[in-house]
Amino acid sequence: MTGIQLPNGIQVFERGWLSSNNILFLGSASSALVDSGYSTHAELTAGLVSAALQQGPLDLLLNTHLHSDHCGGNAALQGNYPELQTLIPPGHASLVS
Repeated sequence: MTGIQLPNGIQVFERGWLSSNNILFLGSASSALVDSGYSTHAELTAGLVSAALQQGPLDLLLNTHLHSDHCGGNAALQGNYPELQTLIPPGHASLVS
């Protein structure tokens, strides 16, 4: 994402193949992450999020869909942020239960 200036409060963690990019939204009262990447990158994702939040909480995790390269880091983030609310697309809950 070189040369593109994002608005304040939006941070992109760009990944190579096979992991999705993550988008972190930092609001004045809450934060949200779109997708959590591939499971082999879970520790890296958790570290990037933690550094960006500067020890603040991650409030919301939004999965665009449930391919492993988009939700593989969910468990790591849920473990680091016990109050994290995770949202998945409608109709997909049976796929993960």
